[in-house]
Amino acid sequence: MGQRISYYKNNFQKTLKEILFENFPAFREWYLNFEKSSLEEFNEPFGNEMLIDYFKLNPDFKTDFPKLDKKIIDELTSEFIGVYCDFTDRGGKILQFFGPTFNKWRYDQSTEMIEQSGDALFIRLWNFIIKGRSLTDNDVFESFTNDRKVGFLTFDEHRVLKDKIESYFGSIEIMKDKYWTEKEKSEEREAIANSKDGAYSLSQHNPKSFGLEIVLQVLNEISTYKNELITFID
Repeated sequence: MGQRISYYKNNFQKTLKEILFENFPAFREWYLNFEKSSLEEFNEPFGNEMLIDYFKLNPDFKTDFPKLDKKIIDELTSEFIGVYCDFTDRGGKILQFFGPTFNKWRYDQSTEMIEQSGDALFIRLWNFIIKGRSLTDNDVFESFTNDRKVGFLTFDEHRVLKDKIESYFGSIEIMKDKYWTEKEKSEEREAIANSKDGAYSLSQHNPKSFGLEIVLQVLNEISTYKNELITFID
């Protein structure tokens, strides 16, 4: 199926780093218990061995953070969202899932459009969403496995990204009018006409600006929440 990009937010004005610090003891305990039960019941390992070794040291993650290996932190971050929150936070008390989830390939043409702008800040902010961002140095996400990646933008950053998208390419309606082919527009009209209650799906439909439209939709939705936008690439 390929990797997908999902979006998360929270309602309590804390950064992803602060959320990790706060939830680390419960996360660590749950992870080690899950690893133990997996071995006892199924004789199968669970999780990343390096991360498990770190958990077994009975660490103080917040104190350790400045001196920890980047790969440990990035692996921990991806496992926190992709495993722990997925299993234990179905009600969204830690992180709220919102917005559309689509395969990463749907963003490829939009990435090319942004790169052609030559705007270094625009490119950097966009890449944080689709490629990930490390909590350690605000640079490339690099865990042990890289099976899952996490990205994030501060409130100020995702407001800048919204302005950049609209300045270069316009609103969602303008992009659909300007960059969609006539065939793509026709396919959407037909899907809407045949839909029930306005719900429809175009699984292979991928106009040039589609990735930009997804992100702008998300940024419009999160504009009233003055906190971070978090992406999970899985």
